[in-house]
Order: sequence, then structure tokens, then C-alpha cells
Amino acid sequence: MRNEITGIFIRRNKKLIMKKILLSFLTGTVMLTGCLETTQEVTLAENGSGTLSTTSDMGMLLGMAKQMGGGAELENAGDKAMDTTIYFGNNADSIPDMSVEDKALLKKGSMNMKFNLKNEEFKTKLNFPFSNSEELVRFNQLTGKMLSLALKDQMGDSPMGGMGGQMPAFSSFDDYFILDISNGELKKKLNKEKYAAVATDEFLNGLKEAAGMGIPVGATYIFNLPRPAEKVEGTNVQLSDDKKKVTVKVELDDFFEHPEKFEFKIKY
Repeated sequence: MRNEITGIFIRRNKKLIMKKILLSFLTGTVMLTGCLETTQEVTLAENGSGTLSTTSDMGMLLGMAKQMGGGAELENAGDKAMDTTIYFGNNADSIPDMSVEDKALLKKGSMNMKFNLKNEEFKTKLNFPFSNSEELVRFNQLTGKMLSLALKDQMGDSPMGGMGGQMPAFSSFDDYFILDISNGELKKKLNKEKYAAVATDEFLNGLKEAAGMGIPVGATYIFNLPRPAEKVEGTNVQLSDDKKKVTVKVELDDFFEHPEKFEFKIKY
């Protein structure tokens, strides 16, 4: 009897964890929150401007939801499918408590979303042009709120939409690092003061729970340089043969156990 009760408790606990993870992903995933395997690619021009593209594939979460008892809820949503581009400018003005400058910045961005419950497909690709590294950093900080509203609007009344109030506050790996692009240098450094409080970050600790359930959580950063690199420093840094592409691959465990693996310094 005790084993049966224990089994029921474990199954219910897993469902609660999975629901929390799904809510976090589906209403706040962007900018390297570690949503399964995510790739962020930045292409830099000589003057410091450039483009950002972030691609995330979260289809595995839909399959996990079915395996852990969420199949009925997914079926109730019907054969919902979409392939749409969301322009942040359409919704930026409606966001409360946001400055005029931040709204103007968000209006530059867009996101393509492919969602198909039947095929367990859920992919997003975010695109953003920036004028300088300050805009890039600020955009990382703002898009969580923007995507929460955009996805809620697109998901409508599905069992995964309209539940943003139950999700933890959006956060990102990048919130705990300082990125600087200037004078021919590209640097990423741990913000030790902020990282000291990472144990209170519900969002990222939710991802840690996902990893504990066997869901691989990792991220890849790619930087396309305007000219060949002269010097490269960093544990996880890989440089292409032409020395113009820098790749940094990290896992969720790295963030919690060895955050220095996110750090690098590139001279070009």
C-alpha cells in the first residue's frame, strides 16, 4: 500500500513539474533561457551594428506532456496548427510600464512561430537588427515580456495559453552575464554579484527540474565577426578555420556548476 501511495505521489509531482515547465517555455521562451536546444546567432558589422537570430525547437516538450498525463488536454485543443510571423511592433504599445525608448526598440523585432500539436512541432525563430551592443543587451532583457503577450495572443484558449499568471517571472542565462562589444573586442563576463542570488530564480531552477527529468537543456552561441579573430580566450570557445566564426556551446549544468564556461574574450 505504501509503495502504491508513493507511486501516485511521484506521478502527480511529475505532472505538476511538467505543467510548470510547459508554462514557462510556452509563454516566456527566448534569449537563451535554455529551452532544450537553442541557438543564438549574432552577425556583427564593422561599425558595431548587426543582426540577431535565435532559434528554439520545443517539440520535445509536447511529447513529454503526453507521456506524463497531458495527452487528454492536448487532444482537447484539437488539431491546432500555425505558421505565423509575429511583429513585435503590433503589440509593443500595449505593454504597460514600459518606456517609449524600450517600445521603440522592441518594434524592430519579429518572431516566426510554427506550432502543430498533432505532429508535436513547436519551433520559434526570433529576428532582431541592432545598432550597437547596448541595444542587443537591452533587447535580451525586454523580449520575455513581449513574447509572453505575443504567444498568449497566438495560443488563444488552448490549454497552454491564457495561464501566464501561473508562470514564474521570465529570466535568462544572459541576465547573469555582462556582454561587451567594442573596440574590436567581444567579451562576456559573469556578473558575480547577481549570480550570488541565482538560487532564487524560479524560472531557471524550473529548467533545472526539467534536466533532472531527463530533458536535455543546452544552448549554442554563434558570433560571426566582421574580420578574422586575432586572439581567443574561453573554455568552451571554438573558432572556425577562417577565424571569423566563434561558437560557444554550453549545458544547463555548466550554468549552475561552472558558469565560467560561458565566459570568453575575442580580439578581432
